[in-house]
Amino acid sequence: MDLPLKVQFKRTIVLIVSVVAVAVAIFGANLIHSKQKCKEIKVVIESENKNLLVKEYDVQNVVTGIPSEDPQGKPFSRINLKAIERKVLANPLIKSCQAHQDLSGQMTITVQEHTPIARILSSKSPNHTQYDSYLVEDGSMIGLSPHHTERVLLISGGYFTGKKSLKDAQSKSIIELIKFIRDDEFWKSQITQLIVEKDGGVTLIPEFGSHFIELGLAMDLEAKFKKIKILYKEILPVKGWDFYKKISVKYKNQIVCE
Repeated sequence: MDLPLKVQFKRTIVLIVSVVAVAVAIFGANLIHSKQKCKEIKVVIESENKNLLVKEYDVQNVVTGIPSEDPQGKPFSRINLKAIERKVLANPLIKSCQAHQDLSGQMTITVQEHTPIARILSSKSPNHTQYDSYLVEDGSMIGLSPHHTERVLLISGGYFTGKKSLKDAQSKSIIELIKFIRDDEFWKSQITQLIVEKDGGVTLIPEFGSHFIELGLAMDLEAKFKKIKILYKEILPVKGWDFYKKISVKYKNQIVCE
């Protein structure tokens, strides 16, 4: 049944007024928002680490350290939030950064820091000095934190000399080995260091005993670590942890103890 013309007209007027009111409200809010000045900066740090590698004041100093670039007291219309994010991300310990404002005049900078999976130990060669650096899962080397030393697997050896990252295809197996040890509670507590030679051959240094474990190339990890676990569970507790000096599983279907 068709509504009377007068009722239809009233409904149309109400709809138009509602749309105009919403538009005016949005325009007004945007106008206020654009004229709003930055009153304070809040830093939020998201982390999976036991202790923070980056402190709130590290981020604050980057954003406000140079008086002419300090956004506090300036209208948000003159503040480039993306530029602030880029400045914060210049710290290699930081994985991501988002800056946003609210109507109260507060700028919130939310950063997520990297989670190290290993620490590459320093080394020297005639043409290069490799300084200690944390390694993260994507293969990036992010340096160290001035605030805290994260307890992670140590890695060293000629393989890392001159490398600025482990993002190349050849290094993928090394990353997988580190993750394999990290994700296994038994091996995480047993293995403290990896020594990786230039050809990619790996030696494991355990927490207990005076022996070392020759793993060979970082492949067939399940099979190799299964053999080592049998030795650790059934033989070394009987013979003694210092009975052997070298254990090798580098060759398929073999475990050699010397």
